[in-house]
Amino acid sequence: MSRPSRTDLWRVGFHADPLNFTPNHLYDWSHRFDDVDKEFRSVYAARQQETALREVQDARDDLVAQPVTAAWRRRNVLAPCRVAPDDAPVLDLTDASTRGDIERRHAELLEEHGLEHLDLHEITTRRRVVTQTIAGDVYRRLGIGVLYFESSRDGGECFAILEHHAELEATGDAVPLTDPTPPALARVAEDWALDVEPAPA
Repeated sequence: MSRPSRTDLWRVGFHADPLNFTPNHLYDWSHRFDDVDKEFRSVYAARQQETALREVQDARDDLVAQPVTAAWRRRNVLAPCRVAPDDAPVLDLTDASTRGDIERRHAELLEEHGLEHLDLHEITTRRRVVTQTIAGDVYRRLGIGVLYFESSRDGGECFAILEHHAELEATGDAVPLTDPTPPALARVAEDWALDVEPAPA
């Protein structure tokens, strides 16, 4: 299988520093690929702007229940980026043989949480320990810096960047999420029937 390109990506992040890891004192270690032992944090990027916007939400039901607030639009931006370094080891979770190896190695963990297979669509908040444990294993055992996977929101290409082994670098100017509403945000809002509060720049 060809190596997924790690350029031309997008991340939704805090406007003052959209590509970095959230500071430790503000971090809640709830992301699906954070280390279960809290040795490393993770940040996410996606191939498409729409996927990046959808992935910032922990669950679609949570997103649908709330409007896209003016405060959130002012606080965050869409940042174009790439993964660095170029040779950061990648684990491709879209590859069936790779997932099979992980399932065999972590069979007891999956069984404990009622999972027959490693299906990221089934990894809810209460099951985050599964992906967090797997991330810690491949991070330490294989030196993995990047996890490549498909979004559970829309199937788009996603990348989890694991602290100390890889990072995101800017490739251009960030796109504000304030008015006029960026087309990607407008499309996500329309698809999910979200109210978007006005947010003058």
